[in-house]
Amino acid sequence: MKQKKHKLLLWFLGTSLFVAAGSWVWWQMWMVLPMGSGAAGPAVDRTAFTQPWGTREVMLVGIGDSVTAGFGASPGHSYFDRLVKNSADDPSEIHGVNLSVVFPNLIITNLSVSGSTSPQHARTQVPKLTRQPRNVVGVILMTTGGNDLIHNYGRTPAKEGAMYGAAYDQAQGWVTNFSTRLETMLAQIEGSFPGGSHIFLANIYDPTDGLGDIHRAGLPVCRSGLMG
Repeated sequence: MKQKKHKLLLWFLGTSLFVAAGSWVWWQMWMVLPMGSGAAGPAVDRTAFTQPWGTREVMLVGIGDSVTAGFGASPGHSYFDRLVKNSADDPSEIHGVNLSVVFPNLIITNLSVSGSTSPQHARTQVPKLTRQPRNVVGVILMTTGGNDLIHNYGRTPAKEGAMYGAAYDQAQGWVTNFSTRLETMLAQIEGSFPGGSHIFLANIYDPTDGLGDIHRAGLPVCRSGLMG
């Protein structure tokens, strides 16, 4: 009986080690993606941030998906957060380089939601922007359309707003609708700020981060669709 328990223990330990090793290899091969280092862009001239850019009220608005919502970033480290104010661990050369410094009357609202698509932005986010007084200038940061391409990760047949796996011809009408939807949203945003607005619209990101390998990015292989 004692020998049997010993063999069972060895089998359990061996199986556990095998599973752990396999999991580690899978994680390293498929989930650990390349990550850059250093500055995200060119150096910013600090002299532009030594005095306010104006005294009017400025409303900073975030609209869109996880990029603007800050999914995956720790508190205070999303791009939206860092535009408002620096995090404590930001490099010293960019301390004081933020919008709170140059816009003393800054109003902040982030309507973005992780995982959302352009139809959802048009339906649930943009309508939340009420018409502002003429003394308010809008600065709008918008990321939309990325999830339209990758949803529903191949788990369901392709459709508008969840185009992954769609054939090129199948997607043409959805692409046209996206263009129309985007123009409508931009017009509605501008209409909310009769005192003027500045809209910064990000391009739709490449889900492979420039590698061209959709499977490596964690998505199922799509052999005949848009992402093939």
